Amino acid sequence: MIVASVLFVLESANGPGGGPTTFAARRGYDQVKQEVHRVFPYALLTGLAGLGLALYGGRLLERSQEPR
Repeated sequence: MIVASVLFVLESANGPGGGPTTFAARRGYDQVKQEVHRVFPYALLTGLAGLGLALYGGRLLERSQEPR
């Protein structure tokens, strides 16, 4: 989930489609900044959910390795 959120932000910064194919088709600084600002809250929530899932998995692993 963390990797997916990073890739989501990178894809939104790259632009629609496969991104620019020529130098003239590149996006401006303000276009990229506005798009990243638009998707950042969603990516942050997804990344934090992935972090929580990883921490929960770590706790489950610790519990399963405790002697009974």
